[in-house]
Order: sequence, then structure tokens, then C-alpha cells
Amino acid sequence: MNGHDDMPFSWDTWSVFDHIHDAVSLVEYKNGCFRFVRNNKAHQRLSGIIHIKGLTPEELVGEEIGRTLTGYYRQCVETGRTVSYEQGFPFAPGNRIWQTIVTPVFVADKVQYLLCSSKDISELESYRNELIREKEMLQTTLRSIGDGVVTTDTAGIITSLNSMAEKITGWDSGSAVGRLFSDVFILQNEETGLLAENPIEKVLETGLIVGMANHTVLQNRQGRTIPIMDSAAPIKTEDGQVFGVVMVFRDVSFEKEHSSQIRFLNHHDALTGLHNRRYIEETLNSINSPENLPLAVIVCDVNGLKITNDVFGHEAGDSLLRQVADLLEKTCHRGDLIARWGGDEFIIIMLRTSLEEAEKTIKKIRLNQAAIDVSGLRLSLSYGCSVKEGGEKDLHAVLREAEEDMYHQKLLDGKSYRNAIINTLLATLYEKSMETEEHSKRLEENCHSIGRRLQLSSREMNNLSLLTVLHDIGKVAINSDILKKPAPLTPAEWEEMRRHPEIGYRIVQATPELSRVANLILSHHERWDGKGYPRKLAGKQIPLLCRILAVTDAYDAMTNDRSYRKAMSSQAAVLELKRNAGSQFDPEIVEIFIQILEESSIFPIDRAGEMA
Repeated sequence: MNGHDDMPFSWDTWSVFDHIHDAVSLVEYKNGCFRFVRNNKAHQRLSGIIHIKGLTPEELVGEEIGRTLTGYYRQCVETGRTVSYEQGFPFAPGNRIWQTIVTPVFVADKVQYLLCSSKDISELESYRNELIREKEMLQTTLRSIGDGVVTTDTAGIITSLNSMAEKITGWDSGSAVGRLFSDVFILQNEETGLLAENPIEKVLETGLIVGMANHTVLQNRQGRTIPIMDSAAPIKTEDGQVFGVVMVFRDVSFEKEHSSQIRFLNHHDALTGLHNRRYIEETLNSINSPENLPLAVIVCDVNGLKITNDVFGHEAGDSLLRQVADLLEKTCHRGDLIARWGGDEFIIIMLRTSLEEAEKTIKKIRLNQAAIDVSGLRLSLSYGCSVKEGGEKDLHAVLREAEEDMYHQKLLDGKSYRNAIINTLLATLYEKSMETEEHSKRLEENCHSIGRRLQLSSREMNNLSLLTVLHDIGKVAINSDILKKPAPLTPAEWEEMRRHPEIGYRIVQATPELSRVANLILSHHERWDGKGYPRKLAGKQIPLLCRILAVTDAYDAMTNDRSYRKAMSSQAAVLELKRNAGSQFDPEIVEIFIQILEESSIFPIDRAGEMA
């Protein structure tokens, strides 16, 4: 243009563009910036913009839309391909929607211009939106015809049935049309079985819209009763004359079933099927009467539910709660109110029951609970009991007393029960894996030897003892086939195995007197070079006690038989420790441990550290 040779179009070419009905504009791309060069007459007329030269997209149509256009232009430049888009513009003549094709124009093998050709599709878009609205209206109408529809004349003779009405009644239109409504629609009261009022007759008598009474069922042609909801209305001419009746009805079997389930869940615990706390709280006032005294309350709490969930998964925890619910239902009397009171708490309310009788019930529960275990853990319950004997005592206060009694017993039993759980888990670990009590004792002895060289405190030495015993306790939740597999593990099996530090961490976290070693258990498979798991700690980020255990555990594993290999000699094991010092193991700990072994005369080592 303007006579420049590097322009992609001549004035003659542009004069052709001026006669094109589409809006055409030319954009120059230079130094990473887009600026308009010119627009044709159609563009000027449709946009109301005459002077376009030198403007950026943002300057032409505003910051927000301009950034959008720049994005399309840049895509065209970067790909070297045509780009199309639709965009709305607030032009002076009015808001318009343009459909634009952007074509790259190459000069010396580089995109230097963009030719933008736009069609005004505003009317097309409006027409498309109208079609969408009509389609949505049609779909809504079709959905509404999901109900059954039947029409009759003024004599109550059926004149039509839609397909849903055929499906619900079991009658086809050919058989039903021409019959009396009452012959096809046998309507009854669900509770009494008596015939319900004929809605067609009632509409013809009153000329009003009539709704069906609650609990109405339709006996279909096959004799099955179906709960329905319906309404019947007169069909009138323009001058108001009734010439028939239309009844719209639907099968509400699902809604009734759903409503029944909701009513059940409002007052029952979904997991155990027992009554829930809401039901008990709503029932307290009705049972708090003199004829029900004495009134006993027993509160039960499941010990170890958190450990069961953490170690064996929530399915095992749920199974434990269901077994407790079954135990209480089998042990208590038929008239007792049994409910799940909270997450791991249950409550029993016993009418006309003395404290002595309530305590007998607790003894029976204790006796029967001995048979229940989950994944090797025996069930343990803590109990609390209180009795309202006279009218002066508030029933809510009795509930609080029973809970306080239960919490007191839980405190007394808690430590011994937690220790019993840990012992059970350790016994399970020894049974299902290659870990043994002797292995733990050897680790403790070797770890303590290193600890004494490092002058660890008595607390650290105690923690070291706990760590040697408990470091692999998380393996109780790992499949025993993986633990005892005689061949190398698959990647999936290794992934499963690597979970055990985190599981062990959760187990001891739930036991206050052991929780101080939780972080040590979590970190006992970290490596000096940071390639361990689960947190990829490196160097002295790894707790010292874990670095000590890593060396002694590896040595013990190498010098004792495993299912997948025979034991190696102490000399060979030491060479392996040296080879991995600085990568898998803390080199300082390796050096100390080798010195300890040398001094114990297990094998001779020369001064250079090599085997003699």
C-alpha cells in the first residue's frame, strides 16, 4: 500500500475488497505488536469505525475484547495457519456478533500481515438461540408427558390413554377406549381396601379440579396395586361448557419407598440398623413417666476403634461396630431401647429396670463379647450405668452420669487395653511375617552397643528399645503373601510394602505412652542419600535412632536366613555395609558398628578395614 513494495496487497486489490459484502481488515504484525492497517467499506459500515490505521486491537475495541483478539492473532502467527472465532462487539451502530476468519499473509517466509474477513451473524445467532429455547420447551413438554394421561367424555367413557397410562394400568388403548372409567381404573384406599371416590364423577358433578386423596392405590389389569397421585380437571369449550374430563396421574411407588427410607434413616443408624441419637432424644420425654420407673441407662464405648480403622481399614472398623450392635440386640431384652449414641458409643435404655438388673445385663454383655474379634483383635467395651428411681431426678442428668461412669472406667482400662492391642499386633506380626522376637532382641543389643558409643541419654536408649520392637508393626496390615514371598516383589507389591511405616506411625500415635516413637517408626526406611521412603529425608534430616536401626537391621537381615535367600557370613555383610555407607547408610554409624563387631571378635579385620 501507499506504493511500498513490501505490502501484500496493491491498491487495485484493496479496491476489490471494498466491494466485498464481508467486513475485511488488514493487521500488520511487527516487533511482536499487532496494529490495524486498513478496513474495507463493509467493515466501516457495519462497525461504524472509519479511521483504523495504526490502532492496536485494545485501542480499537477496548482492553478486554482487544486482549481476546490479540490472542487469536498471536495463535495465527505462531501456527502459520488460519484461525476462526466468533466474538461479540459493542459497535456504535449496536451490539453485533461477528464470525471471523484470520488468514496469515507471509512476506519473505514470515507472517507479517493478517487478513481478517468477518461475517455479521447476529441475526443467525438470535435465530439459533430461539431454536434452542424452542427445543428446551419441547423437551420440557416431553418430560411432563411422563405422567399417565386419560380423557373421558361427559358420560365417564374413556376416550384416550397415553403410553404412560397404558404402562401403569396394564390396559392398551384399543381395549380401554370406549369403556367406563370405573371399569378400567379400580381405585382403592391403601389402608382400608375400600373403593375410593371416582374423580371423574366428582369433576363432572362440580366442574372443578379434583385431587386424589392420600393413600390411593390403583389395581392394574394384572391385579397388582400401584400407589398413585393424580388430579382430574374438566375439559371446557371456549364458552365454558364441559365436554369431558382429563386425569393426569403417576406411579409414586419409588417416592413412597424413598420416603419410607428417609423416615427410617431419620430415626436409625445407617451402619448398624439400631436407633440413632435423634430418636432417643425425641423419645426421652415420652418414656420419662412414673410408670416406667426405675429407668436404667447403660452407655457402652468401643475401645480401640481408631486403631482398628487405622491398621485394618474402615471396613474392619465398620464390621466391629455392626458386631457390637448384634451383641447388644441379642443380649438385651425385647423392650429395651438400643441406639448408636455416637461414633463409637452405644446406649441402652431399660424401662422398669433396677440398678442390680442393669448390672446383670452388663455382665451378660461382657460374657458374650468374648467371642468377637476383628482381624485378631479382641473386642473390648467400657461401660457406664445410672438409674433414675424417682421423679425428682432429670433423665438427662442420668444420661450424663452413665457417660461419666463409662469415661471413668475407660481411663482405668485404657492403658492396659492399649498395651494388649500392641501385644496382639506384635504376635500377629510374628505369625504372618518373617519378623521374630529374637530378631528384635538382636537389634536391641546391637543398637544399644552403638548408642553407648554415642553416649545417648537413657531416654534415647529407651526410645531405641521401643523402636527395635515396634519399627515394623505396620506390617500387620500388609498381605502375608507379600511378607513371606520367596521371590522378588513386583512393583505393585513393593508399593504395598512401602505403606508399613505410615501404618505403624498411625498405630503408635493412637497409644499415648508409645507416641513418642511414632516419628521414628515413620522414618525408619529413609536412606542417607535421600532415596528412601516415605518422605525422602536425607543425611542428618533422618533421626539418629533411625540411622542406627538401619545399619543394625540390614546387618541382621543379611546374617540370618530369609525365605528368599540363605544367610551370608558376617564378613560379607560388613563388606555390604561398607559398600552402601554414604548412600543407604550413615557412614559414621557404619564405622562405629564395624568397630564394635571387630572388638567382639566375631571375625578378624585388619587395620586397613579389610578382611584378614
